[in-house]
Amino acid sequence: MLLLLVLRGVWRQTAVLLGMGAGALIALTTGLGAFAPAGGGSLGALALPHLLPYGAPHFDVLAALPLLVFGLTTLAEVTGQTVLNSETVGRDSNPGRDVPRVAGADALVSVFGALFGTSLLVTSAENIGIGRLTGVRSRFVTAGAGVLLVLVGLLAPLSRLLAAIPAAVVGGSALVIYGIIAVMGVTMLGRALPAAADETPGGSSYPTVAALALTAGLLPVVAPDLYQGFPGWARTVLGSGVVAGTLAAVLLHALLHRSAPVRRAAP
Repeated sequence: MLLLLVLRGVWRQTAVLLGMGAGALIALTTGLGAFAPAGGGSLGALALPHLLPYGAPHFDVLAALPLLVFGLTTLAEVTGQTVLNSETVGRDSNPGRDVPRVAGADALVSVFGALFGTSLLVTSAENIGIGRLTGVRSRFVTAGAGVLLVLVGLLAPLSRLLAAIPAAVVGGSALVIYGIIAVMGVTMLGRALPAAADETPGGSSYPTVAALALTAGLLPVVAPDLYQGFPGWARTVLGSGVVAGTLAAVLLHALLHRSAPVRRAAP
């Protein structure tokens, strides 16, 4: 935050990166963190991916069902993040046009990445927070960052060095970024709720839906052992704040909207 106040121009746009460097240096010199390269992985200069590292794919119904639910919640996440990203870069938001494109790109890269044993790709809210914090809105910067990430992933010594950044440094930066994302989300929710209440029959239930969905999403964070006695598939679904919150919002919206009295137009 200090760097954001005192720096100007290009240097101000790199405040997050400079702050992480300064934090790592402080952690190293004061003993608050260890900066030792992470072990494991390839010991050579290059770390090339391997095709199907976990063996040939096979279909498992019990494993697929939670992923299907996660996929549906990811679509909801993609929708909100696409709108926020459009607002961040000063572009008119058109969810009907943009969301299918973003979701399709995520799905395509996820299928391709799965061939090399990577996790599913989802839109990253952290990048939206960094864009709002730094003011950098160029797609060329985004493309350049993607190229750098590929190079870092291939250069084993550099990737191990970056993985060794003290957790406190990464966590401190993440707190600021997630705080910005939270404010953006609350702002968007504040705009959506009054419009929904005015235009939809039973719209007065929308604040209740939002509050209960937020509670369901926070439960796995504030009470990690809450679902410990549940079956494995239930822990997989309810143990994710994103999944639990989205499911609660969809189900409560359907339930309260159906049971709410229909408003009659004034004569």
